[in-house]
Amino acid sequence: CFVEGVPATPEATQALAARVAYIRHTLFGGFWDFTANMEHKDTAYTTLAIGPHTDGTYSFDAPGYQMFHCLEFDGEGGESTLVDGFRIAELLRRDDPEAYATLASVRVPGRYLDEGVSLRAERPLFREEQGRLRQVSYNNHDRAPFWLPESEMAAFYRALAAFDALANDPALVYQRRLEPGTALLFDNWRVLHGRLAYQGHRRLAGAYLNKEDVESRLRVLRAA
Repeated sequence: CFVEGVPATPEATQALAARVAYIRHTLFGGFWDFTANMEHKDTAYTTLAIGPHTDGTYSFDAPGYQMFHCLEFDGEGGESTLVDGFRIAELLRRDDPEAYATLASVRVPGRYLDEGVSLRAERPLFREEQGRLRQVSYNNHDRAPFWLPESEMAAFYRALAAFDALANDPALVYQRRLEPGTALLFDNWRVLHGRLAYQGHRRLAGAYLNKEDVESRLRVLRAA
């Protein structure tokens, strides 16, 4: 969802997020407002390109939704990328069922290390409940080392490569530079996001929202 006409201020962005649900606090704080200042050991705090991924693979309960709003930009590049992880799952299930089965069964550990922080969680890349896909979890930068028997590890990396190829397939990637005045809200359990490298100054604001709270607001609005 893109919301147009949002004043390019942290106050207006935070108010928009609060209209949807309360803001979730994490190791990055609650509402974020940052530049490429390397405040955290995370590629989001740099000008580097960021490949398609979901956030919170190191959390037992990854944030359900994310909101981004670019408050300032003076430079080149920096386009945001979005990929439907459920569409990737659909293609793999159809064309490479062995890869899909592997990614739905191997529990992949995610880890985040910083001063005073050591987070770790694990779940399959495709998390299913009663045969239905519920969540996609994928972040190469936050994947922790782990071991499987040789044949299973080979099958896992083959399946991971198949997933990664689809996640970077231009036919499946939506690309758009976020401009001041336009906020983006997306499902972090389904949509992989990324960013092209950029040069110049970029100030980004945003927040995490819990999935159950967003769905609660939807049910209340639909009932009304």
